[in-house]
Amino acid sequence: MKNFVTLVLLILLFPISVTAHTTVLIPHTNEDGQKTIKVLHFHPSTGSDLMGIRLDIEDSKYLKGLDSIFMIHQGEEKKLHTVAIPDYYTVRDEKRETYTIPINNKSGFSGPGDYIIVVKHKAHWKIQEELYRQKVAKFCLNYGRFITDWPKRLLKNAPEIIPLVPPYSVYAGSLFRAETVNDEGKLIPHARIQVEYLNYKLGDMALDTTTIGFIKEDIVNTIILTDSNGGFSFVPPKEGVWTFTLLDGDNNKLVQGKRLEYDSSLSILVNQNEE
Repeated sequence: MKNFVTLVLLILLFPISVTAHTTVLIPHTNEDGQKTIKVLHFHPSTGSDLMGIRLDIEDSKYLKGLDSIFMIHQGEEKKLHTVAIPDYYTVRDEKRETYTIPINNKSGFSGPGDYIIVVKHKAHWKIQEELYRQKVAKFCLNYGRFITDWPKRLLKNAPEIIPLVPPYSVYAGSLFRAETVNDEGKLIPHARIQVEYLNYKLGDMALDTTTIGFIKEDIVNTIILTDSNGGFSFVPPKEGVWTFTLLDGDNNKLVQGKRLEYDSSLSILVNQNEE
């Protein structure tokens, strides 16, 4: 009960956005049963400011450069550069470059176990903050309920949110738990975690990009803190895609003599309560 009260107080204390944009990995199944992951870079709670993303390019006003797209399965990393399909998506009349990742045998998604999909941005210069910022986003798929990768630290030399419960079996009203580590793998006490909600369900044929498709509540974009052991708990009240971004995982790294900060995120698909 004490932890729940603390969580509520933290939500009331920090109901504001910190990150400029968030990379969200959205699972989708079309009417033919084909599964994909859609990669969008925007403000998920409002659907605003959709930015384009592309591999092997430098940042421009409406286009951000990606360093890599890959998956991890049974501890092995496989690049998805030739698998990810470059396409476009429109949110609130903003059409930008995106990627769609087919989830099938041809793309390498075969056999039981976990498949952790990771999208890593290039470090980009933030002139107002006078530092470099690098975003890393991940999403976990699972086949056959065999646990192979999700409980492990997977990102090399980068901060990370590591689930403490299966990230693909979270229901509205249930408890999601995770811990945070810095680039050296050490737990981070009292770190800020930004929580963002995207109003989307797996059965939806498409993301509702109208104004009414985005819920205006404090809970959809808020800040919580990890405890003294570097862990945090959160009860998602609604089904949809919830993204948790670690904002304090840095370890004094430098790029060209300037400070580098990470935004390391984990998206999970929360399903309707089974009751």
